[in-house]
Amino acid sequence: MSSFNKYNFNENLLKSIKDLNFNKPTPIQDKVIPEILSLDKDIIATAQTGTGKTAAFGLPIIQLTDNKNKDIECIILCPTRELCLQITKELNSYCTYMKYYRIVAIYGGAKVETQIKNLKKNPKIIVCTPGRLNDLIKRKRMDFSLVKYFVLDEADEMLSMGFKSEIDKILKEIPLDRKIYLFSATLSAKVKKITETYMSKPLMIATSSANKGAETIKHIYCISTKSKRYDLIKNIIDINQNIYTIIFCRTRRETNDISNKLIKDNYNAKVLNGDLSQNERDRVMRQFREKNINILVATDVASRGIDVNNLSHIINYNLPDDPEVYVHRSGRTGRAGKEGISIALVSKREYKRLREIEKLSKISFTQIEAPTDTEVFKSQIKSFTDRIINISLPNEKEKEMFKDFYNKLNSFTKEEIIGKIISMNIESSDTTKINTNNKKSSKNEMVDIDTQISKLIINVGRLDRMNPQELIRLINKTIRSRDTEIGKIDIQKSYSTFEVDSKAKKMIISKMKHIRHNRKLILVSIYNPDLIDISKNKKHKSKKRRRRKK
Repeated sequence: MSSFNKYNFNENLLKSIKDLNFNKPTPIQDKVIPEILSLDKDIIATAQTGTGKTAAFGLPIIQLTDNKNKDIECIILCPTRELCLQITKELNSYCTYMKYYRIVAIYGGAKVETQIKNLKKNPKIIVCTPGRLNDLIKRKRMDFSLVKYFVLDEADEMLSMGFKSEIDKILKEIPLDRKIYLFSATLSAKVKKITETYMSKPLMIATSSANKGAETIKHIYCISTKSKRYDLIKNIIDINQNIYTIIFCRTRRETNDISNKLIKDNYNAKVLNGDLSQNERDRVMRQFREKNINILVATDVASRGIDVNNLSHIINYNLPDDPEVYVHRSGRTGRAGKEGISIALVSKREYKRLREIEKLSKISFTQIEAPTDTEVFKSQIKSFTDRIINISLPNEKEKEMFKDFYNKLNSFTKEEIIGKIISMNIESSDTTKINTNNKKSSKNEMVDIDTQISKLIINVGRLDRMNPQELIRLINKTIRSRDTEIGKIDIQKSYSTFEVDSKAKKMIISKMKHIRHNRKLILVSIYNPDLIDISKNKKHKSKKRRRRKK
């Protein structure tokens, strides 16, 4: 008998729970579910990702909203498109046997008209990102009047991404008698401010201390200069033959540099940063989840919302400035009770920051020596030996075919033959490492680029009071269409970039050339990052010249 029976869930929910093999509630589920069902208080729950918190709030809310009303009764707000889709998928799996119970995902980067149509199908729960929900509020397409439950999932992530104003606007729209359930890995000052402003005497629930790293993660560090870090990363990968890892970097340039080197050295790696279109990002994440690639090189911003199970390692190419970010990075391994390893590569100067992370997160780092080439070679030989042991012996027919081959080898001893095989692999590893993985990325696969999305650049930015909503309005007004699908928007100081369907790029470029924004003549062209870098360098050099003249 399932332990979930004690919550008195309806029969249809219990069927889904059985199908999903949920036998025993996780600690966060056991503490949160009865409190939501009691309808007494707002809740603040601190728990790491991967502890089952979607079921902790999802199951009781579905139970409470399983009625004949045709209204939105619950809003779940989360930071990213990926997490939005993942939560929606999980909630739908709980509702397999419930007729007419609808859950709708609302997020940016998709056609808003399609999502508006979905809202007309009477969903009970909507799972959404802050930007798109605010867009629907402005369009007056949302009715919050009967919302009873509001969930803030990954609250610390949303606030660190700068969604404070969007969250404020949304919370002002929902009824005062609603219940708020806030889930966060850390309780930062920004999170506490939200709880103090909008929550009434909330109940604190924690499966571990606030801001504390998961106990299933081993935290280790290695002293290394920046010039030697790439070689150190290679050795870490080589010595851990079944590694499944994310390598975190601070900048896009670092991610591109490291991923390109890894691919060149024949590792199954790909990059995840802000330069990727949404389609490219989705494809990379699909390959990573399916383990067609086992190494992902990412920035903190690009990796937000990533939820991948069974990661063996997290490698910090450099430490983040914010100690809370380290907790989020490392929390992507060691999930669901499994053990994980988080490795920090630090210089002697960064050692002080390491101690700050220890103090805040109540974790303990252990120093290790960098793996030597000898240790790596021994590991590769062991893996190579294991592969030989597991290969089946040739049958009689095959032995006959290799008769000449056997005759040639008769003059050598067993030890000599083994030595020659090892030497042959050592020689081949000079240009390519001993391949201990079953899968290998092909060059064709690495250069496969989605041609359906184009990235354009426009010569207005923050200095011109440009924001994503204003840019969307400007594009739609100019081309006289609301059907244009606009993807990722990035507003910089003096320019902005945005993604559009490749079929629409020529029309957008030609029509927007003849308009003005705040009296400034608009220029739109295909985005070229090299030209941006060149213009920055020119400005930098001209400043230096002026200083010299002075």
